[in-house]
Amino acid sequence: MKTVNSISALKAQIMKKMEAAVAETVDESFKDLHTNVDNFYNSPEGRYSRIGQLAESPQHDGIQSGGDTVTGGISLDTGYRYDPSGRDTQTIYGYAEDGGLIGNGGFWAKTKEDFERNIKSAFGKRFK
Repeated sequence: MKTVNSISALKAQIMKKMEAAVAETVDESFKDLHTNVDNFYNSPEGRYSRIGQLAESPQHDGIQSGGDTVTGGISLDTGYRYDPSGRDTQTIYGYAEDGGLIGNGGFWAKTKEDFERNIKSAFGKRFK
């Protein structure tokens, strides 16, 4: 960090680094989420016909900053309704994650691990 002459200047420098670290974390984790969801489909389908909604569901929820806080996130779009089952998307994705559907489960658990790794990497580069 460059030399600063006031607390407010120091805070501004820290916030700038935090915003960059959070943005990198979220961007990399969004890529990881896509990879992990795509891996769900890397299993034999058998008689199961896929519509691919899970592959279309990763969302980048953006970066927000204000005061002393910077946040960002990723998620899965759960607004789709699976017919004819009539089950909500959250339930279907839960089955998929837990291996209750034909596919490679664990995509969200893997993404959470990736997110932790990305946090350490992004913040580690900027705050030593």
